[in-house]
Amino acid sequence: MTYFRQMKATIFAIDLFSTAEQYVLHETQSATTAVCVTSVLKLYEVTMNKIKLLALDLDGTTLTSKNTLAPAVKSALEKAIENGIIIAIATGRPLGTMPQSILDIEGIDYLITSNGAAIYDRHGKKIYSATLKENDVLKILDVMKDEDIISEAFVDGLTYTDKRYSDNPLAYGCTEAYIDYVKASHGHIEDMRKFIFEHKNELDSIEYISTDPQTRKRIWTMLENAVDNIFITTSSEHFIELMDKSATKASALSHLAEMLNIDMQNTCACGNADNDADMIAESGFGAAVDDASKKCIECADFVVPDSDNDGVAVLIDYILSNC
Repeated sequence: MTYFRQMKATIFAIDLFSTAEQYVLHETQSATTAVCVTSVLKLYEVTMNKIKLLALDLDGTTLTSKNTLAPAVKSALEKAIENGIIIAIATGRPLGTMPQSILDIEGIDYLITSNGAAIYDRHGKKIYSATLKENDVLKILDVMKDEDIISEAFVDGLTYTDKRYSDNPLAYGCTEAYIDYVKASHGHIEDMRKFIFEHKNELDSIEYISTDPQTRKRIWTMLENAVDNIFITTSSEHFIELMDKSATKASALSHLAEMLNIDMQNTCACGNADNDADMIAESGFGAAVDDASKKCIECADFVVPDSDNDGVAVLIDYILSNC
């Protein structure tokens, strides 16, 4: 449910008073819009739940478009930790590609990786796993047998990618900011189909990469129709990401909250892409950055500035001020 109605991508912040019918609407960018009183009432109810667990997507949310951690966001994360909030990173990345800038923050204790297929503690110990089932992997390979397309596989916290992609990332839609990440962090495989078959019992995720939207749409539909027990999502424009049906960021967040004896109403999740939408929707207080996908925005209770404008810092400040 969305508690802010946006027009022209305008972001608003609301100060709530003791009488719920009273509110002040502060314009933080441009234009104006109406926020109904019932939305304000609902937002008031949500913010009264103390946030104990905060799950944050990385790319496009916590990290800037240049793949860096902004000083204001780093400071806000440390402040949240000092105030007793448990921070969990919730990313499509596998463990082996976690940025050092994140790992260096004392108190980020949990890492939800591979879109929810695995959870690790800060020491790299796996505490939850939901790998693809062998039979589903075989069905995926059968669907894709005639497709000449770039693929990646996540196995035990590491990424293995088609050598064509790691040799020339820009040709397959990688941005300049992520070239070094692709070249340094991924295993380079000549025959990905063979690799996936040989590791069919160990796969957290399989990804297919294409810059052609029609190709992505066709492959997505074929896989959706042929394989029942997989979850298909995307974290960026050119990716199709396949996990076991039980492996989503939402299910991993729920598992972690249960493990920590935290009610989901006391959780907050923030993201930017379709693979974040389910955890935003199912958390007690869901947030999205203002350049997030439509699916994320529709699920969010609160919209913050984008990752290049310290959106996560704004969210944490709001939580600490209102919860």
